[in-house]
Amino acid sequence: MNKIKLILRNVFIFLFLSFFSVFVNYLLDLAGIDITKWPYTCKLIYIYASELIPWIIVILIYRKYLKEKFSDFKDNFKSYFDKYIRYYILGLILMSFSNVIVGFITNSDISNNEEVIRKITNILPIYSLISTCLCAPIIEELLYRKTIGDIFNNKWLGIIIGGLLFGGAHVIGTYTNILDVLYVIPYGVLGSVFMYIYYDSDNIYNTMFLHFMHNSILMILYFVSMIN
Repeated sequence: MNKIKLILRNVFIFLFLSFFSVFVNYLLDLAGIDITKWPYTCKLIYIYASELIPWIIVILIYRKYLKEKFSDFKDNFKSYFDKYIRYYILGLILMSFSNVIVGFITNSDISNNEEVIRKITNILPIYSLISTCLCAPIIEELLYRKTIGDIFNNKWLGIIIGGLLFGGAHVIGTYTNILDVLYVIPYGVLGSVFMYIYYDSDNIYNTMFLHFMHNSILMILYFVSMIN
């Protein structure tokens, strides 16, 4: 596949998967279907399906790549982990530091995106666990690292753009004022670190694993805080 075709394909994949739920909701509105009036069970099925369908699509698109890279990740897991856990910790420190600064500017403890996730977790804990700890690490890594990363010949440009898109995805749709957009920075920092790891290792499983670990730790800490 030549570079132009690769870029066009990846841009289409990115736009399609990024706006999949928006497109489906538009079709429902066009058909005059109001999901708020559906029975609770039907709403749950719709919510799970809206997460599962993009998950299946993105895995099917990259099934050969995923199969090829899994053996490498499994065989070299320890060396990968020993190397990239340090990059993750550095990214986490930078993310936390920028999060504090942005929180001071916006006068808020957490981003609106995090607040939305916590509300959903309180209402639908199982859904939130599946979505945050399983679906997100797979879909987001294939979308924001593999799909976006393969567009750029210059890896530093890919790191910057990929980080900004990743950060923006965690802010768009949840911000209430212009200052909330600043939360693109902490999310973008971690996204950029993951993009660097992807480029450096040439294996998406490294960032999938770190993303899974990151989200799972946050979920565990939140559940613990609820108990206390």
